[in-house]
Amino acid sequence: MKICLIQPPIEDFYTTPARNLPLGLLSLAAMLKDHQLQILDLRHGRQTKIPPPAELQEVFPFYRPDDTSPFGLYKNFYRFGHANDEIRATLPRDCELFLIAALCTTYANTVYELIDLIKRCVPHARIVIGGAHATILPDEVLNAGADFVIRGEGEFATKALVTELEKAVPNFRIVPNLVWRENGTIRSNRVEFIDDLDALPFPNYSLTGLPAYELNAQRHAMLIASRGCPYHCTFCGVWQTMGARNRRRSVENILIEMTQLYQMGIRSFDFEDDHFGGERDWLIELLDGIVARFGAGQLTISAMNGITASNLDETILRKMRLAGFQSLNLSLVTPSIERQRELRRPFGTDMMIELINHAHRLGFDITTYLIIGLPGDTAEDILHAILFLCGLPVLIGPSLFYLVPGTELFDEIAAKGQTPASRLRYRATFFPVESAECDRTAAMTLFRLCRLINFLKELIDRGFDSDSGEIYNDHLIIPGQCRGRAARRAIGIALLRHFFRTSQLCGTRRNANGEYLLVPEKVNQKLLDEFLTSDWIVSGIHSDVRLKKAEIIRRLITTNYTN
Repeated sequence: MKICLIQPPIEDFYTTPARNLPLGLLSLAAMLKDHQLQILDLRHGRQTKIPPPAELQEVFPFYRPDDTSPFGLYKNFYRFGHANDEIRATLPRDCELFLIAALCTTYANTVYELIDLIKRCVPHARIVIGGAHATILPDEVLNAGADFVIRGEGEFATKALVTELEKAVPNFRIVPNLVWRENGTIRSNRVEFIDDLDALPFPNYSLTGLPAYELNAQRHAMLIASRGCPYHCTFCGVWQTMGARNRRRSVENILIEMTQLYQMGIRSFDFEDDHFGGERDWLIELLDGIVARFGAGQLTISAMNGITASNLDETILRKMRLAGFQSLNLSLVTPSIERQRELRRPFGTDMMIELINHAHRLGFDITTYLIIGLPGDTAEDILHAILFLCGLPVLIGPSLFYLVPGTELFDEIAAKGQTPASRLRYRATFFPVESAECDRTAAMTLFRLCRLINFLKELIDRGFDSDSGEIYNDHLIIPGQCRGRAARRAIGIALLRHFFRTSQLCGTRRNANGEYLLVPEKVNQKLLDEFLTSDWIVSGIHSDVRLKKAEIIRRLITTNYTN
């Protein structure tokens, strides 16, 4: 059978290219190696500015395309991937089966457009949709034109479906995880999870049409070492696709896959598990195995989806550094112990602080994520959380709350009638659930404050340069020799001085004469005033320097100060 696997485009204000590798499709391809396979990564290698949809107009005042401030938020709306005309010309007309990944509900529109294109261009082909969105809303996907939906893990289910499709009289009732129509009625088979992950073949990185993925100029691959997360946090829906029981591959199985990828020239690896490191002895064995197999520090390894911090300690962090980990992504969500319990988070603030201190001493680049606008949190609560992280040697990773259908929190919000009418508004960049305690302006103000604090952390690490901009009559003037990063620093320092002197947070806009004009940002001034009047300390990310607010203001405002 001729089969085409497709990663569809998405449309938003931003994406994370390093995490767009279609690992699920590569895993399906490995199961279907006896067929004629082709992959179309319709998201890779294209980024085109497009007009943002009218449904998102409420966020337009916060995202200015002409903002040159280092504290600016998103700027333009993009289609990440091929245009429909390109897709129409690219679709293989002799394909019998299309397998499409549908991951996020807010991006479902591009999946449905793709289904329509395939139906018109290759009407004889069957269409199968899998992924998180298809798992949560299979009936909707079928109604959009798909022939079949695979819920949950797709490898064995897809292979079983293809086997039945090749028969004269297929029996779809025996295909696990399948949703399909039988005589006009939607049928759903039982969802089964894969017990023995070692039984799966390794993802196929040799597919026809697959781009060479890179990260920091290195050939790059993703790995899944385990599946399923037992914690069931109220805002997270990963258990719906991967199950609530954590299943791990054997260490030797993982090392064999890494060895094969290494022989292909790949030196950068990202573990995308949802519960990576959830079993301490297994993690130690894996880290020791990587060092024994490849040598200390010979690989670049990350866990961009985060790492389960409950099992981390100084011993494991040292082993991670030897294996090739240079950065650490930690999800705090909120430092409030009470809220952590309500959300069923697996570890607390004291444990996080101890872990951060160990990691900092070992030279990790640490990013700690918190959620802005989580229902139940007030804007003041979130500000206090930001100020808490401000004093730790971490980059603050702000995540605007977004809606995930099927989660406990989504159901609570839906029951109150607070879900937006348009799915386009479910996304983080829109901030879909406003409340009296934290509206969109407050959330965007907090988001911008995180950017400002991270800029201060950079200044603490690199020095408060005297070579900075000055503001005269709403014009920001930077030294003529400043270009690139130097210009960004000069603008940022000038805007910080203006903020601390006037309490007004501004961005910049460059006019036709090349002048930088001050543009007041749309903010919650009460939150900014609370930030300015609070006592706080900023810690560098890489250095051991910690400065109080008064010292930072003195260094910024003192003319010609040199560090």
